[in-house]
Amino acid sequence: MNRENMTYETEWPAVLDGDRTAFHRLIEPHLDELLRAARRDLAYHRQLGDLPPDFVTPEELVGETLLRAWKSRRQRPDGLSLRAWLLGTQHRVLQKLIRAERLERGLWAVSLEDPLPPEPLFDDDESFWEWYQPDDLPRWEDAIPDEDAPLPDEALEDESALGGLEPEPRQVLLLHDRHALTLAEVAVATGRSVRETARLLQEARRKVRRVRAAS
Repeated sequence: MNRENMTYETEWPAVLDGDRTAFHRLIEPHLDELLRAARRDLAYHRQLGDLPPDFVTPEELVGETLLRAWKSRRQRPDGLSLRAWLLGTQHRVLQKLIRAERLERGLWAVSLEDPLPPEPLFDDDESFWEWYQPDDLPRWEDAIPDEDAPLPDEALEDESALGGLEPEPRQVLLLHDRHALTLAEVAVATGRSVRETARLLQEARRKVRRVRAAS
């Protein structure tokens, strides 16, 4: 067992018992990665018009992620690494913020004379933090054709190509190829089956390659 795993094995039970200091020690190595992902994803969704420029900062997104992670620490799925869990939690936090912003904009657009809108479309806290546990856990990486090998770093940094992707395949691509999560981890983090995750990954890789080849 390496040093990182030993630290986790000794610290995580304390985290579950409410030790915030142990929690901070465990998450500290992942903060830079969370912040880089927050900057990247917020820029993308602002470009799409999902969020106004001053709605949330990358630091605020990471802070909300860590707060949610602390509150939902007992719901972390078995077998999901701490790093994958934190990245998945941040993805969920951002999606909830986007849904809340869309709802608020919709409410402002409703005339005071119109009937009350239906209940919010986004999940409540309890159901939102239920982590999907896929039952198809074989290594789907082994089933992906060679032509769909992971994209090189320069392709993953080419926002002109990545920016043309829809949010779901883009997020799957970045979690798998940029952050090196397994397909099973990405599936749990994004709430879909491993088979569907593999399909979205293939779709995203092929589109990025087409865009880059045409440029």
